Amino acid sequence: MSTRQTGTPPVTGRARLGPEERLMPSPKLRADQHLLVIVAACSAIDPMGAAELATATGIATKNCGLVPVFAMNSGLLTKGHRRATYLPSDKGRYVARAFARGEAEGLEALRAKWKGQWFARTVKERCRYGPVSREGLVAKLMVAARAGQERIKQAHILLDLMVAVGLVTVEKSGELHWFEGVCNSDAQPTGPQSTDAPHKGAPPAGEHEEPGMDEEPSAPAGGRPSGFVQGDSPERGDDPEQPQAEVPHPRAEAPGGQAPAGADPEQDLLSLLLPPVLLADLTRLTPTEVLELHSHLRAVTALTAKLRGHRVT
Repeated sequence: MSTRQTGTPPVTGRARLGPEERLMPSPKLRADQHLLVIVAACSAIDPMGAAELATATGIATKNCGLVPVFAMNSGLLTKGHRRATYLPSDKGRYVARAFARGEAEGLEALRAKWKGQWFARTVKERCRYGPVSREGLVAKLMVAARAGQERIKQAHILLDLMVAVGLVTVEKSGELHWFEGVCNSDAQPTGPQSTDAPHKGAPPAGEHEEPGMDEEPSAPAGGRPSGFVQGDSPERGDDPEQPQAEVPHPRAEAPGGQAPAGADPEQDLLSLLLPPVLLADLTRLTPTEVLELHSHLRAVTALTAKLRGHRVT
């Protein structure tokens, strides 16, 4: 009688990520160590494995072996012809040449090549209306990566790596912000990395940028900020009796960048409601305040639905 069993085979060795999860860097290395190994791998001429990377960087071999997979998934490396070896991609060689000219140029090149990655797009969207707490960005990255609570350290390292590269800047308040500032792509970069961030174009929609790695990304033609919403619809556009309304700009996008005189941002309902509120933000409220907020939101929703409903003729 055969002893073979059918069904799912037992899992052996290191657990693998599910197909729905996105890769984040290992928590066993600091962000500066990740960056050091990535630059060394991008500068390689021959296929490099963990041992060669350890020789080039002085970091332990077992830890060097944890970096290339993330670098490969972020578009900088490709697999070598030997097992567990890697070669720089076109993007990686572009970054290596920039680092050879200087650290500032290298970081600028790395920002340009990572701006279209999922983690960069996630942070930029979360910082759409201004600086965000570290906990808020970590929570957003974990949601975007579809990761469990056990991977929170990886999310922190990923955020640290983005700070080290210059994609994220640290404000005086301690909050973090996208290096180009608010969502308006025409705004001047803010934060300590502003002098190294001339690229103002919006990131592409895909996971990776288009080929042509030796060319600097060009900014798109002028237009309205992504936060602008036109309030007309096809069925109302031809009706002269129905006014065409526009959703007002958030305060951060007001002409001149300043709120009208006499307007207190803390008391202006529109400026308070536009920025999204995450579950992580609710930790600052007491249980009583959470219940009170829930009750108020239900009332506002009901009244707004009534106001936006069909007219009674």
